[in-house]
Amino acid sequence: MGKGNIIVRLDLGTSKTCCMVGGITPSGDIDVLGYGISETSGMKKGTIINIDLVVQSIIKSVELAEQMSNTKIKNVAVGLSGGNISLLSNRGVVAIPRNDREINHQDVERVIQAAKIMAIPYDKEIIDVIPREFIVDGCDGIKDPVGMIGTRLEVSACIVVGLLTAIQNIARCVQKAGLSVESMVLKPLAAAEMLLTDDEMNMGVVLVDVGAGTTEIAVFQEGCITAYEMIPVGGNLITNDIAIGLRLPYAQAEEIKCKYACAVSSLASEKADIEIQSLGDSAPRKISQRELTAIIEPRVQEILSYIISTIAGFNLKTMLPAGIVFSGGGLVHIKGFLDMAQQLLDFPVRIGTTDSYGKEQTFTVALGLLNYIIKHRALYVNLTMKERSASGFFERAKRILREYF
Repeated sequence: MGKGNIIVRLDLGTSKTCCMVGGITPSGDIDVLGYGISETSGMKKGTIINIDLVVQSIIKSVELAEQMSNTKIKNVAVGLSGGNISLLSNRGVVAIPRNDREINHQDVERVIQAAKIMAIPYDKEIIDVIPREFIVDGCDGIKDPVGMIGTRLEVSACIVVGLLTAIQNIARCVQKAGLSVESMVLKPLAAAEMLLTDDEMNMGVVLVDVGAGTTEIAVFQEGCITAYEMIPVGGNLITNDIAIGLRLPYAQAEEIKCKYACAVSSLASEKADIEIQSLGDSAPRKISQRELTAIIEPRVQEILSYIISTIAGFNLKTMLPAGIVFSGGGLVHIKGFLDMAQQLLDFPVRIGTTDSYGKEQTFTVALGLLNYIIKHRALYVNLTMKERSASGFFERAKRILREYF
């Protein structure tokens, strides 16, 4: 498999860093060649707090992926998330100047670039441009205009914008790890590739990814993301509650959560068969799952209440018939979580899983990144990490006009 057919994706999370290497088959599918997972250090609630520690996490996961895939990794596409990311709407318009009037891939790229011409704050940067629909000579609702005949091509697009310094810090970590940033993709877009069906995305669905330190909430309607928010709560809060409530070291609290956690007291066992040794105690003691649930249940309810209020804050004008799909390792593995979610949320709910790697949630975003890039390769626009001046908007506009008109 040639080097040009190798793609590498990096998912940098609060608790784990995953690097995945994929090869593009002749049919255009993805063949996973290898992956590496390392514990993430230097991040708190989705924000980088120590660049050197994050760099070491990246290096370790990349080395493991290189060993498994027997591939030297130089460029990576990075999954991006954060409370500083926002979604904007804009339109782009180009003329089709050729005599045959047939729209090709270059025309589609031109109109997407034209949609990037917009005024944004000097401390923000465009991360991605996601077409909602194309319009050819006033005919709307077109998903792929290539091959159609027309004189005027328009696009209604969702513009993903992020804080420039946050983007640069992630890029700096990748660069200090000896790699180059090929592109950045909003994580929910990648996760949706693996967890949501086309019908769900068209009807209206909420994808909720509960991680260790953060929870990402994304709304998809008519096949496109329409709202996004990240809230700084996750599964680590439950681990902290267990550690404090039972006076346990954090690592032991995490182990007990993974093995015995239950979110609904009526489903928990009353048998005292969980052995623990609290800090300061001279001997181990046993507690029941119901005692553990008394600590966990209020926190799960609180996290769900944050999710409810965030969805309500989107002020959606249409219903979400496909309900809510949960993913991530923060909550979905807890016994009874789905029962509680169905009681508290006024939506149909399910847990999103992928058949790859035994339904392991760690791989969801990394696999989704691979699939997202391949699926959107013809329309994807790589970003360049450049310093922006106060007149950055006009400079970008002039550059795009020179290149495409």
